[in-house]
Amino acid sequence: MNNIINRYKYDLLNIRMPGRYLGGEFGSIYPTGDEILKMGVSFPDLYEIGMSNQALKILYNLFNSVEGVICERVFAPAPDFEEFLRDKELSLFTLESGFPLKKLDILTFTIGYELCLTNLLTMLDVSNIPLKVDDRGEDDPIIIAGGPATTNPVAFGHIVDFVFIGEAEGAFEVLLEDIVTLKKEGKTRNSIYEFIKKQDYIWHKDKKDRVKRVFWREFGLSAQKRTHLPVASITPVQDHGVVEIMRGCPNGCRFCHAGVYYKPFRQKEFEHIVKEVEDLVDICGYRTITLSSLSSGDYNGIHTLVKGLNNRFKSRGVSFSLPSLRVNSVSLPLIEELSEVRKSSLTFALETPKLGWQRGINKEVPKDRIIEILLKAKERGWKLAKFYFMIGLPVAGGEDEVGPIIDLIKELYAATGLRFNVNVGVFIPKPHTTYERSYQFGDELGFLKLKEIKSGLKGKNIKVNFHSPFLSFLEGIFTRGDERVNDLLISAYKKGARLDAWDEYINRDLWREVISEASWDVEDFVTRERSLDDKLPWGNISLLESSAFKCDQLEKSQEEEASSLCTDDCDHNCGVCKKDIKVKYAKIVDNFETTEHKDVVDKSTYKKIVFRFSKNGRAIFVPHLSTMTIIERAFFRSGIEVRFTEGFNPKPKLEFAHPLTMGLSSDYEIFGIEIYNGYDNLDESIKKLNSNLPEGFEIIKAYPMNDIAQGRSHKKLMALYAGADYEIYTLNSPLNSEELKTKIEEFIKDSDVLDDYTLEIIDDNILKVKAMFNNKKWNNCVKMVSEAVGESALTSGYDFKRTRCYAKSKKGTIILFSDMK
Repeated sequence: MNNIINRYKYDLLNIRMPGRYLGGEFGSIYPTGDEILKMGVSFPDLYEIGMSNQALKILYNLFNSVEGVICERVFAPAPDFEEFLRDKELSLFTLESGFPLKKLDILTFTIGYELCLTNLLTMLDVSNIPLKVDDRGEDDPIIIAGGPATTNPVAFGHIVDFVFIGEAEGAFEVLLEDIVTLKKEGKTRNSIYEFIKKQDYIWHKDKKDRVKRVFWREFGLSAQKRTHLPVASITPVQDHGVVEIMRGCPNGCRFCHAGVYYKPFRQKEFEHIVKEVEDLVDICGYRTITLSSLSSGDYNGIHTLVKGLNNRFKSRGVSFSLPSLRVNSVSLPLIEELSEVRKSSLTFALETPKLGWQRGINKEVPKDRIIEILLKAKERGWKLAKFYFMIGLPVAGGEDEVGPIIDLIKELYAATGLRFNVNVGVFIPKPHTTYERSYQFGDELGFLKLKEIKSGLKGKNIKVNFHSPFLSFLEGIFTRGDERVNDLLISAYKKGARLDAWDEYINRDLWREVISEASWDVEDFVTRERSLDDKLPWGNISLLESSAFKCDQLEKSQEEEASSLCTDDCDHNCGVCKKDIKVKYAKIVDNFETTEHKDVVDKSTYKKIVFRFSKNGRAIFVPHLSTMTIIERAFFRSGIEVRFTEGFNPKPKLEFAHPLTMGLSSDYEIFGIEIYNGYDNLDESIKKLNSNLPEGFEIIKAYPMNDIAQGRSHKKLMALYAGADYEIYTLNSPLNSEELKTKIEEFIKDSDVLDDYTLEIIDDNILKVKAMFNNKKWNNCVKMVSEAVGESALTSGYDFKRTRCYAKSKKGTIILFSDMK
């Protein structure tokens, strides 16, 4: 990776967020040189999406736990980085060591949603890997996909070699051990390919036999190891720790694909959840933790769990959230616990407005119960509620859905007075669900109905958003289509389709053109209702539910009859549970609620410490806001308790003297932080912090400030900042140091900032600049140099390093920050 950075540094600085592609994160696993099998794992979207995905981290650590395997991460390139790769004739490379994808033995993709399939094509193509299975040979990696969005593999089965059906933890480790053995025996790609092909949980385009989902029987029986690492350096979309407290769901909502994919539900024991939370806080440095599942409120003893976790971690500013709460599982005590540290919005996935329709989808959400919860939450300071609906559900039977949604929201608003965010999308009949044969709204019809809802709910405190009906239609193509979708995907990709899940990148006209050029009626095939006699493209994939159960559920749906919860002795055998496949409840632990954290820090006194740190190598591509998060988390990992602000959303008392421009290296960055412990032995604290920082960051020194009286304010470091010394290296630039000095002198004279800059030639290739900002006209050294030379200094070959930072003392003299007390 260092070779890539050294060779292409200036080009990389022309790319938006280059740190996405360069790795170096805390907790990364690097090759030792002894590995036999080289793998890549990807969530095929941009870094900030992929690093938000828990499945990716599970797979990364699972694969790397197998002896003889090294697995590195890779994500989809944004268009500017794709252009860079093509221009430089480079292959897309892995984050850890910059290894080209083309040279991997196996490249795996975990696919969470269908709209990332063109990203997968981008990644193959820019790596010079043929797009179709039949065109690949011995010099190409074996492509394996898996994940919940792969249960109709026919639609992309000519693009990936294999599709793994089910939970990877249940079989992939053994599969890799066998492949390592084959590699040791000197077996070729073709031999390994044929071996994978024979596995009964593997689907491929020529497979005729039934493929059954792998079920992982061990979930919840122990704490999952390292599923929280690595920690993203570039801030991801979901920037919090995640503990999977339950896999699967007991509710059996008839539209829900994930509920079928992960049947039966299994709950993780309290003790294992606590261990994973401790890892997220102590090892990763997170202070916002999501207790994740498809329906977290249905976890056995959820209130006891959340209360106990709050008691253990609230003194450290750690908060907990439950993203998926069924209305009937929400209680006032639970709401109070969730707001203990900070309040987020309440979210209600109502799906459909009428009670009869709700029974039809097996998700009853009584209106009176919603109002009761909202009023109680409002009393305790909650101000916002979110609601989710779908239109086009088969339970509506063609009746108007728009009016009932509008009426329900208006009634809830009149009763509570809270602010509402209402989100509406078009229902997509997913494979393997009760509604897999149902009709789907097309783009035009969906848009008209969504527009009516938005118009009908205009109001100051009601905000309506809707998921693009065209994207829902597009998703329907991938999730319901047959093998003809392969060519549709490749055609769209070659015309320029990229990052289709992103509003800023999706090209609807391009897709409409591709669909119109297809030799088959795409919209009719995707949206039409299937009869029971119709053969489904995914017919030879089994998620273990029986056909008889699906038919029974469809009848009940039509009769608006709900089914009971999934239990260990349920009255509606779906065919999944067997002797060795069963639901699993967590045991409620006595006195768990009252257990406090064992290492509670005395918070009666605190001190402000100023730290000097360096930022070099991969770290120069990390922007300032991400740097702040990295520093904050290093303190959490080191067990040094940070003082927080008061209020709705507490923040660490952390400040920087002068944010460093991305692309600069530095040996003298300054931040100050207020801490409750760790100030009595700063040398030891520095050692701890450095062991908990990602590559390229290093704490050099620490300087205690004078004691801060409780309740008194102090002058901010940014206000004390007076200037800095820089070294500008001109070895790769158009001008040598003498020529650059002349240019700068002319510019600062014309700009009337002569007093701010002192220039000194060190040698032909190094110019020292002392930038003392007496006025604010040109107080950014990089911008000043860029103006002086008439082009971007950072991308045209000039290398900057900050070597010192100065402060203004109480007496008005200029001193080094390290001399400040």
